[in-house]
Amino acid sequence: MKVEAEGPLSSAFKTTQWDPQAILGIINPDRGSFTCMGYAPSKGRRCRNPIRRDNRDFVYVLIYLLTLVGPKRHEFATLLEEAADRSLCWRHENQVDDIAEKWKASIDALSPPTPKAKGDAKQSKSRSKKSQSTGSSNTRYIDESIKTEVEDSKQKEREQKEREKKKREQKEREQKLKEEEQRNQKLQQERRDKEARERRQQEARKRREREQQERREQAMKERREWQQSWQNYVTKWSAFKEARQEPSTVQQAQALIPWPTKSGRFGDLTEGNVISFYCEACPEAKTAAMFITMQRENLKWHPDKMVNLYRNCAPSGADKLAIEMICRVVLDLREKARAMRDK
Repeated sequence: MKVEAEGPLSSAFKTTQWDPQAILGIINPDRGSFTCMGYAPSKGRRCRNPIRRDNRDFVYVLIYLLTLVGPKRHEFATLLEEAADRSLCWRHENQVDDIAEKWKASIDALSPPTPKAKGDAKQSKSRSKKSQSTGSSNTRYIDESIKTEVEDSKQKEREQKEREKKKREQKEREQKLKEEEQRNQKLQQERRDKEARERRQQEARKRREREQQERREQAMKERREWQQSWQNYVTKWSAFKEARQEPSTVQQAQALIPWPTKSGRFGDLTEGNVISFYCEACPEAKTAAMFITMQRENLKWHPDKMVNLYRNCAPSGADKLAIEMICRVVLDLREKARAMRDK
């Protein structure tokens, strides 16, 4: 077990008639160091909590003063109680009186030292008188020493508390600065996030506006294309009726006939393309006037009128199916327009 080094006043103890550090049991034998003097009932032994450095130093000063004062001085009890108070941890600070009484009993149990006889009774009497003559000056010296030691110890304690206070205040200032910096960083991050969010929203808004503009332009373009395709359809029909050239083959007829599709070509004939052409290109689409337009279209595409389309040639099976499909679409649209008109 490592034994605590002797205190700064150990050498002074050795020169006294009794050693208070040993008598009072300052060093805990279980630890070999200065621990709390209190009794721990839950452990059934002396407390092993360490004593703070400044309190240890103060206790060493006090027990040194005990050797100077002696048990018969009235200051002795005060010093003993103060030493007991500084020798306890916060858990056992209520044991001050018990420790002081225990120490006092240990000191009272000591046998007073027997002085060695030197010389005759006359010399003893002379020494006694000399001691009495110097007693008052020694007493004043001891009182001053006690006062100085106590004041120095209290001054050190005040300085220690002041250092701890400054350290605590410095730590609080640093903590406040850290918290302030964290708040500023948080605010800056929130501002950056807000700016980024606003930029994204602005970009999204511009993108939507751009897409809407593109859709409008595309719709207008398609509308113009459908209008142009209807105009081409009407113009080609007029030219086809007045044409003097008669198609001699099915292929020539397919090339000359204005088919009801956006491209006007025979190869693009499907039911969907024909419906889209009439619903998108016809100016009367989705109105009651569509009935009259579809009535005219029926006169063009009725199978009985096929001979007017293929004048000098016989239509193929594909041509007949195409004509029948166009007629069917026209009749269906005519009925829908009739229902709209009669509604």
